[in-house]
Amino acid sequence: MSSTPPRAILLSLAFILTFGFAVQPLSAQEAAAMTLDEVAAAYNAGDLKTAREGLLPLAQGGEAVAQYRLGYMLAKSEGGPFDRPGAIKWIEAALAQEYNAGHTLLARVYLTGNPEIVDYERAAELLQYSLDSGEAEAAMLLGGLYRTGRGVEGNKEKAFELMHAAAKASLQSAQFVVSQMYARGEGVGQDDAQASRWLLTAAEAGHGAARLSLYYNYARGTGFPKDEAKALEWLVSAASVGNTTAERVLGTSLLLGKGIEANPEEGIKLLLRAGEKGDPSAQSNLGYAYITGTGVEKDTAQAAFWYQKAADQRLIRAALVVGDMYQTGEGLEQDLEAAVKYYRIAWSGRDETAAQRLGALIMDGSLAEEDHPEQSYEWIAAFAETGDENAINWLESKSVFEPYAHYRLGRIFDDGLGVDADAERAAKHFIRAAERGFAPAQSALSELYATGQGVELDHVEAHKWANVAAANGEDAALERRDVLAQLMTPEQIAEAQKRARDFLKTQ
Repeated sequence: MSSTPPRAILLSLAFILTFGFAVQPLSAQEAAAMTLDEVAAAYNAGDLKTAREGLLPLAQGGEAVAQYRLGYMLAKSEGGPFDRPGAIKWIEAALAQEYNAGHTLLARVYLTGNPEIVDYERAAELLQYSLDSGEAEAAMLLGGLYRTGRGVEGNKEKAFELMHAAAKASLQSAQFVVSQMYARGEGVGQDDAQASRWLLTAAEAGHGAARLSLYYNYARGTGFPKDEAKALEWLVSAASVGNTTAERVLGTSLLLGKGIEANPEEGIKLLLRAGEKGDPSAQSNLGYAYITGTGVEKDTAQAAFWYQKAADQRLIRAALVVGDMYQTGEGLEQDLEAAVKYYRIAWSGRDETAAQRLGALIMDGSLAEEDHPEQSYEWIAAFAETGDENAINWLESKSVFEPYAHYRLGRIFDDGLGVDADAERAAKHFIRAAERGFAPAQSALSELYATGQGVELDHVEAHKWANVAAANGEDAALERRDVLAQLMTPEQIAEAQKRARDFLKTQ
């Protein structure tokens, strides 16, 4: 292989591929016997697999150029899969022989992967070397490290200085970051005009995230005058350069005709692009399209396929649908264990519908209460809020021992959740839970005394329970206490405070 830089090789590769030259892959024995020039010929002809194989014995033989170029191909997934350990090994070997072309590339490799294997300090060392040679990309990457304090001591001013230098060298990503730093006053004086200037510069240069930011800014009127037409222009332009979020937002808008003339066919195309790149909301929206027949023919199997992809990324709304599909057998083979799994994913986001489904499964005997001791109360309580008599009776039986059960019953009867509202019954449950130290019930009881619902109007008791609830971590009760104080005499306030202190001493 000649000393042609990798970018030049890529240009020549693009030229040759245009004319469709084909090269038969060489055997392992032939690859082992290849010279550097023969490897270069295979690479330039587009046979990256053979080039990669041919470089290995040369690199093993200690040729620094071959070591660097093999590391380059492993880092760029050329001729085979990305190989992080291999890329590090061979580029480091080349650098050890003072073949100094790969510092920034190697830094990128060190910054790639799970947090457990990233080496920020080594990356910073490599980037400093490239920075001393005036490389703009190194300035941007090193600026990012100074901004986050990874691998170097955090320094926002230094981060801005490096990012600004990279931005002036026309690196789009640096321009976008500089706009953010000006907007936040991060490492530089806050300056909306400069923030807007650099955001527009990055967007006009083709930076997808900058274009998406302009969409949001024009749509909301933040930093720019509100202008829905310009917002849409920037959204379309962001999607045109492959910004995944823009593809999803625009695709959904076209699918449903929200803020734009409906074009379901084009909307589905954009959602497919975003969904195939792993965007969970796009995947869920595709599930919706297929299950409702919006923009496509109704297809429950395809709906299940896309919903499950989103659910497996823990998107709450998708997990709820997939749980329902597994429970009912619509779109997916009926599987109660799988249904519970996805309902639990939805419940991890505190989705009340998921809790109700799980509570219903416990009440009908499909799910064992003892298998979920920590969650069963909340699930059955949520199901009780649908008005299920058995679930309400279950809570009543538990209320002998648990203030939480009293509190949930209080909510059910106070708000009329699935039952007729009954303020007096609600108050009885709130009182029992409050007296046993349950802070949310104490706050709710304070409100009942303040309004006279289910109990006699009593500002002293309302103030007392607001104070007690606040002492137990219910910050919202503080505002109610202060409002009540304006309606009370100093003697009433003193009495309320005494009652609160006396109660807290008993806890």
